[in-house]
Amino acid sequence: MAKKVLISVIVPVYNLENEALKCLWSLALQKFKDFEVVVIDDGSTDNSLSILKKFAKKDKRFLVFHKKNGGLSSARNFGLKKARGEFISFVDGDDNVDPGFLEELYNSTIKNGAEVSISGYTNFFKEKMTDFVPKSEVISGEEATIRLLTRQENMEILTWNKLYKKELFSRIKFPDGKICEDNLTTYKLLAKANKVAYINGSFYNYCRRENSISFKMDDLERLKIREEAAREAEQLFKNNLKLKQAAEASKLLAYFKFIDHSLSGRISEKYFKTYREKILKTREAFSKNPMVDSRRKKYVKMISIKNGGFYKLYRKIKHD
Repeated sequence: MAKKVLISVIVPVYNLENEALKCLWSLALQKFKDFEVVVIDDGSTDNSLSILKKFAKKDKRFLVFHKKNGGLSSARNFGLKKARGEFISFVDGDDNVDPGFLEELYNSTIKNGAEVSISGYTNFFKEKMTDFVPKSEVISGEEATIRLLTRQENMEILTWNKLYKKELFSRIKFPDGKICEDNLTTYKLLAKANKVAYINGSFYNYCRRENSISFKMDDLERLKIREEAAREAEQLFKNNLKLKQAAEASKLLAYFKFIDHSLSGRISEKYFKTYREKILKTREAFSKNPMVDSRRKKYVKMISIKNGGFYKLYRKIKHD
């Protein structure tokens, strides 16, 4: 029988011959020792697989699997099937982590009796480096889910800055064939957790590349995923009033994203009318929803006046 480990780190790789080694070395140098790295080559057409296999020969903690190309969700789901750990973490193959990444996440999880721990992260793009660091706190899974849905911030949405109890993935998979798969998955995991712990520190290094899928994805695709996630959440939480209200608030945020992108010219003008009508159909519900903040309730009133003209004028002046 294969030896069990505490943590399985799942690393999807697709055509990353110039980036993968840095990622693997950052994991090999972790202070925490009881882990395995499940590396999935997702049908690379460059030298990635050869590089991964060569590295794994020198470090038995690294298990390399090759599969037909199916996208990031498919690779992560494949990795979950192979993972033997009690806990799961994800690191994208073009990113890297600090030496304390696993240790900090694991200690936080155990200390706080949490099923999910969340680390801050550093965004690297060209010559710019930006830190995103949460305050140290422990909240309920329900509260973390509400925070994700009503704020729509990457700290909660992202898959890779976290450590999860593997049991949370029971009956939860990443959606095959979808982009922005984090939006459609992470809220479900947080909702299943009793406690979620945040770490006041940045231990994950997100390296944005201009040729990456996420960078090339157009605005309309992103917006459609946000709306889809809100609608899925609304249906999933139909029997939990607070979470259902949070999902409705998330839907309103998505609607206004369509409207604002339309006004700025990033998507077609037709979406202004389409999503204004959607807001007007349920404006009473939005106005009574305690999860919708006062600013968005003000926007709902504005969008109702003079065919949305008052909101258009406001947006020319303000960009809050």
